[in-house]
Amino acid sequence: MPSVPLVVVPDPDDPECADVLVDVTVDGQAYRMVLDTGAAHTHLVADAHTAELPVMTSADSAGALAAGRDDLVRVAGIAVGPIRVEALDVVRVPEDQPGGRHLLGMDVLAPWSIGVRLAARRLEIAADDGRDAPAEPRDVQELEMDARGHSYVTLRWPGVTARACWDTGAGITVVDESFVHAHPQLFTDAGSAYGMDSTGAQVETPILTVAGPEIGGAQFAAHRVAVVDLSAANATLEIPMDVILGYPTIVQADWWMSFPQRRWGFTRVPEPT
Repeated sequence: MPSVPLVVVPDPDDPECADVLVDVTVDGQAYRMVLDTGAAHTHLVADAHTAELPVMTSADSAGALAAGRDDLVRVAGIAVGPIRVEALDVVRVPEDQPGGRHLLGMDVLAPWSIGVRLAARRLEIAADDGRDAPAEPRDVQELEMDARGHSYVTLRWPGVTARACWDTGAGITVVDESFVHAHPQLFTDAGSAYGMDSTGAQVETPILTVAGPEIGGAQFAAHRVAVVDLSAANATLEIPMDVILGYPTIVQADWWMSFPQRRWGFTRVPEPT
């Protein structure tokens, strides 16, 4: 199956957290973009090329911390590995927006099955027509998705469940503060940090250690999470979430995600701790 390298950039303030990047070609020009399954649209920070593109439409957006409204411009083509997309409307992020980044979103990824192997730093990509199809995991499960391409998995602890958006663009796993207040026995204090979402909003957030959840029958290890009020983001979503499942959780396993077939599973489960 075709695969492309991933570039993992650890957070200088917390090596458990990281950005996951992939090299993409847009209109023949090279861009290094965040692999972002939590973004409905691909984002490009304005540059000499994209600044000249006319606005096709505008769309509402929401990050974990704030909502916004985006201008969409049309690019002639995007390519990453075997993926080729023509005439795509992408979000043009103002050059001076704090925290603005290039994001490869679900408008590009949704027609494909992917294998995300963060520990090996590889992204496997296969069309949903049988060509170069990845070997399916032994225990394939139904993948819950909304109309914008967000994917959801269930986290379980004894007597507690949470719905999590599977988001490779999140450098840290984020938990809704209302879930923390409802289940304080799952968390211990681990300090605080400043966080920024895709809209550029920044806030100091509590950092907690969450007890290791069970996901898809696999036991994950305890790890640090950020606590954020997700009510504003949930108000814009078809399927509300308790958790944004980010790098510290996702890196513990290798994931197979078939977005067209709405199925998922593990090709490597977390190692026992």
